[in-house]
Amino acid sequence: MVPLNEPLAAGAIIAGRYQVERMIGAGGMSRVYLVSDLKLPGKAWAVKEVAAAPSLHISLEEEAELLIALDHHRLPRIIDICRPSETGYVYMVMDYVEGEHLDRYASRQRGHLTLQSLAAFGRQICEGLHYLHSHHPPIVHRDLKPANLLVDRNGEIRFIDFGIARRYKEDQPEDTVLIGSVGFAAPEQYGGRQSDCRTDLYSLGAVLLYLGTEGLHSSWSEEAAAVMRRNGFKSLLPVLHRLLQSQPQDRYASAEETSRALAAIAGEPVRRGGESARRCAVIAVMGACPGVGATHTAIMLAHALSQIFKRVAVVEMEAKAGAFRQLQQIVSGRAIAKTDPGPGAPRRFRIHQVDYVRHPARSEWIELLSDGYDYVVCDLGSSGRRELLEEFARADLPILVASGAEWREEEAAAIRFRMGEAALRRWACFLPLGGRGASRRLRKRLGIERVYEIPMESDPFEPGREIAVQLIDICCPGYADNLRLQGRGFGFIRRTLERKR
Repeated sequence: MVPLNEPLAAGAIIAGRYQVERMIGAGGMSRVYLVSDLKLPGKAWAVKEVAAAPSLHISLEEEAELLIALDHHRLPRIIDICRPSETGYVYMVMDYVEGEHLDRYASRQRGHLTLQSLAAFGRQICEGLHYLHSHHPPIVHRDLKPANLLVDRNGEIRFIDFGIARRYKEDQPEDTVLIGSVGFAAPEQYGGRQSDCRTDLYSLGAVLLYLGTEGLHSSWSEEAAAVMRRNGFKSLLPVLHRLLQSQPQDRYASAEETSRALAAIAGEPVRRGGESARRCAVIAVMGACPGVGATHTAIMLAHALSQIFKRVAVVEMEAKAGAFRQLQQIVSGRAIAKTDPGPGAPRRFRIHQVDYVRHPARSEWIELLSDGYDYVVCDLGSSGRRELLEEFARADLPILVASGAEWREEEAAAIRFRMGEAALRRWACFLPLGGRGASRRLRKRLGIERVYEIPMESDPFEPGREIAVQLIDICCPGYADNLRLQGRGFGFIRRTLERKR
């Protein structure tokens, strides 16, 4: 391990942009600073500092590569990577989350932590693990411990460090790097076997045992069980005993199964996906070429989803696009400047049950994802800019809108070439007005089965029953059968335009 030099002093500038306020965390391999953004006055970030030694098996670049592909409200979100050559360090800029490390929180709550709150923390950790483990291949955290978990201002658990996370490799007999935090690492992390998703479940059990025994124990013993009983957590013991088994096959099979067990103990309802609350799902819509109908499709999709989900938003991500500005002018009845005068400019409006958001800043986008929406549909336009393509790849469902014309297939193939393998396993392709011949050609050209012919819909704000059912079935299979359409017949935008003529 390469030693770190003296920590940066308050006022130091990183990469000519980030000014250090204070150090907020430190470990054997890294430090974390609270910084202010000189280009965005008033904006604070967390910056992780690691010595950029090529001999390090676990590098900051590897951690960043993992984080860039992740998008979940309990996980840290990477903003920037800086490699100032003169310092020999690498700096990763992340969202700063106000809160308290879980171990400090538990110490402050000593004697007041209830069974329900302990089970709730466990289920929230299961949410993050379920998301990680659901990737292909699964992502194993490998260093789950109270110091790597934060309790935010809303009392919710947030993961804050992924320093030794790795993708599971099916053909590898054991881990190449034997590392983990003593007291919370599973037995297989000390050699002889490969860590997998059940490794994280062992660490989850150790964390809950640590909290329930007020920091006295993190491994199973009769003494630890006696402290748990004395503290009022007797009903939690069967779950912890199973999580802390030395053999992975004797533990729960998944974070989802663990969450159900914790919910049963706390008397809480189990919702879809084993999560205590359904997280916001992101659908990204990108056009393979200009004029193919990406915005029309995104709006139509959002309004179809709003017929069965309470909170749906559609977001215009391309800063140069003007479609939402024109819609806002219609809805508000007043002119909207092409260039917003500042952060306070109104960039949100509503049509029927759907919230529209124009060109959110990065911080606004992150806040939007944690604002309680069921679905957020992103209109990424057709520019194919790198940052928009990254949002496309991060989405739960990336949808490419392509032309059915044979001579334009190359444009769809170019987008496919630029996408990561993880996104390619999830994506779908829409062909507005495309025929069977076009869909067959694109399935072969793109190497995917999920190519859909989308019929003509002149009013995307009120998609007809047939196309609404088709879109909902693509995005969330099983819900379309319960779709209840009332044939409202608003014709909102059309009538508003007619009134203004």
